[in-house]
Amino acid sequence: MGRWKMWIGALLTAGFLLSGWAGTAGLRVAYAARAPARVILRGTIAKVDPAAKTLTVKTAKGETVEVVGTDKTVLLIVGIRKPTWNDLHPDERVLVVGTRADGKVEALRIGVRPPVRSVRGVIAEIRGNQLVVDTGKGKVTLVTDERTRFRIRGLKSPSVKDLRVGDRVSAVAVGHWDDLWYANQVARIRPTR
Repeated sequence: MGRWKMWIGALLTAGFLLSGWAGTAGLRVAYAARAPARVILRGTIAKVDPAAKTLTVKTAKGETVEVVGTDKTVLLIVGIRKPTWNDLHPDERVLVVGTRADGKVEALRIGVRPPVRSVRGVIAEIRGNQLVVDTGKGKVTLVTDERTRFRIRGLKSPSVKDLRVGDRVSAVAVGHWDDLWYANQVARIRPTR
C-alpha cells in the first residue's frame, strides 16, 4: 500500500509541475474565464474500449465514472515502454488526471500500476523462456524476456539458459491481466547440488 501511495504522489507531483500548476498559475485562472477544474480519479478499471478510447472506472466508494481519452492523453503503465489503449484491462488499478465535462472525465493522463511481487523458491521446470518456481506454497510461472535482468555469481552476462531445475532463485515480477508474472529480475541464490 505504501508503494502505491508513493507512486501516486510522484505521478501527481510530476503532473502538476509539467502542467504549469506551480506558483501563481492558479491566480491567473481566477481572473480569466474559468478553466475546467482538474479531477483526480482513483479506482479499478471496470470496462475498457480501446477503439473508442474510453474506460469505466469504479472508485473505492462504489461509483462508476466514464473516462474519455483523446489523442493527447498520456498513458503510463509500469513495465510497458510505449503503452497503448490495448494495454489497459479490467481489474487493473488506475489513476486518472483530467477535467470533468458533461458528467464524464476527459483524461489528460492515465496511470496504471499492475501488482508487483517477490518470488522465492526452487525452479521446478524450465519451458523455453518460462520458469516454474515452487515457492513451498504453490507454483508460480515467471515469464522472462530480453528486458529481464539475471544475476548469477561468477557470470558476466547470465541468461535464462544458465539456470537449471533445482536452482534456488529470488525474483521480482510484475503481474498482468493474463495471470502471468513477468520477471524484471531473477537472481540465483544457490545452484543445484
